[in-house]
Amino acid sequence: MGKRIIATGSLAVFISMPLAAEELTTAAMDLCEKVKGCAMQQIAQEDLTPEMRQMMEPMLEGMCANMRASIGEVPTGHTLYQPAVACMRSMSKLSCEQMQNPEQMQTPACEEYQKKVQEHGGTP
Repeated sequence: MGKRIIATGSLAVFISMPLAAEELTTAAMDLCEKVKGCAMQQIAQEDLTPEMRQMMEPMLEGMCANMRASIGEVPTGHTLYQPAVACMRSMSKLSCEQMQNPEQMQTPACEEYQKKVQEHGGTP
């Protein structure tokens, strides 16, 4: 269960980003659906009580809706726009196993995004 928290915690970086537009929103939703799918897969494999499953599933379902509602707007020409999209797309291509490992979730595209964030003053 802790591994799911790590995977979904990686989304927190993007939930707070004031970036949006169709391409960014699509990338964010694809990543959220991937994380949700991996978490649901792990829930199915764990020996959870039916009550625990009933409690976890709505939380995961609401995660993407909350993420969509949290994304602000920025022009597609913003310096961090394309690097953020590339990072999320690269993360959504990871396997569920890779998503459970914080080191493997740091893809080259995400490293580039983080570098640009720092160059931009530490905030997207």
